[in-house]
Amino acid sequence: MTSLRISIAAMLLVGGIFATHSLRPKIAAVPHWPLREFPSDIGLAHSEDRPFEAQIVRAVGADDYINRVYLGSTPPIELYIGYYKDQRSGERIHSPKNCLPGSGWEPVHASRVQLGSENGVPLLVNGYLVAQGPRRNMVLYWYQSQGRIVASEYLAKFLLITDGLKNRPTDGAMVRIWTSAADGEASAQARAVDFARRVYPKIEEFLPD
Repeated sequence: MTSLRISIAAMLLVGGIFATHSLRPKIAAVPHWPLREFPSDIGLAHSEDRPFEAQIVRAVGADDYINRVYLGSTPPIELYIGYYKDQRSGERIHSPKNCLPGSGWEPVHASRVQLGSENGVPLLVNGYLVAQGPRRNMVLYWYQSQGRIVASEYLAKFLLITDGLKNRPTDGAMVRIWTSAADGEASAQARAVDFARRVYPKIEEFLPD
């Protein structure tokens, strides 16, 4: 019976992906403003843009993005936002948990981190402590679209399918926050969470309604 349920779920997922290709969705709107106009100061921090090399931009495949380091009295925080106008293939956004090992960073452990709540629903994102030799960094990331913040890649794809079936835009963004954990994992996570709480409402202003 368990195998049957798994088979049915897989068929529904494949059918949903096929349907999002077959149906003609509404044309996704462009962001309200280009991401390069995203605030350059968050709290007391100022920032420097760190654009990717051309081959990385091609590999990422985002229609718009920023990669920026926010500097201040605390260790720097790197913010990446990648915006995709149309995700009907369900494969355009690359999950950091798959990309980190390829860039030499290995996960030490992962967790769900709560940023807050809206209407009684917790806002959960992914938290990763990663290592490269003796170095330790803290990474938070999530998917944001249609007023939603989603941690799970599987839930993000499911919502993408339902949006496509309902003839809604299938645009969205992947958000990643990165900071050193040299001052300790707890301090690094607290710093990243505080920054994320300041950032995610502003990101929503740059995404279509």
